[in-house]
Amino acid sequence: IGDGGGGDLHCQLTLLDPFAQRGVLDPGYGDREFGRTADYAQMFLNTDDPVPSTNAPLKRCAVLDVTNLRPPEVFGHDWPLAYYARSGKAGRIVEEGDRRERVR
Repeated sequence: IGDGGGGDLHCQLTLLDPFAQRGVLDPGYGDREFGRTADYAQMFLNTDDPVPSTNAPLKRCAVLDVTNLRPPEVFGHDWPLAYYARSGKAGRIVEEGDRRERVR
């Protein structure tokens, strides 16, 4: 991606237990589209909450499953956001050496 000024832009997408369904007619939308145009996409995942279409890893993302790290007092779907906010990773760009291989 060019920025018009001769430099390169880097697009990083961070998803926090994303809702991957697009209405009732397209349950595979998120798996197909989320991360498709990003240079790097990462997903913080919780797998034991009742929110539909949020409990499976997305194929275009590096996935960090934080389910087993959740304190009992935090609702499952809220946990990836709370974990990310507390982690010190919020607002940081993933460096080249820290990236995991992902499918485009």
